[in-house]
Amino acid sequence: MNVKTKPKTFGPVFAFFDGSETTQYASNPASEKSLHPPVGTPVDMLLASLAYCIVKSVEWAAKDHKSSLHSFAVKVTGTKALDLPGRVEKMEVIIIGDLVDDSAVAGQIVKLAKSICTVSNTLNCAVLVSTEPAADD
Repeated sequence: MNVKTKPKTFGPVFAFFDGSETTQYASNPASEKSLHPPVGTPVDMLLASLAYCIVKSVEWAAKDHKSSLHSFAVKVTGTKALDLPGRVEKMEVIIIGDLVDDSAVAGQIVKLAKSICTVSNTLNCAVLVSTEPAADD
């Protein structure tokens, strides 16, 4: 009998941009935000580092495009590899919200942000970046 195991997942970790100088974190969008990443495993800290780097990279990319950013969140999750050595096989980054009014410019900002994010460029795993609309409040 061949038993399939489901890979362990880490996160999510959320980082929030609101136009201020500080980035806030949470383990889900409804929980209280903090100036510090959520307490968890070392992998959760890695996810928080990637989330923060994407936030800052989006800021820099928007500045290069002379665009004013709307508030947004970055959600990062990780999936552990099934084989040895123990490692994160994949990280997924989702940028939640409309970054700017022009969706074409937003796409360019995301592409540039991914290319300049030092943390994602350092990782030796697939890092997938996408966007989704913000939930209506």
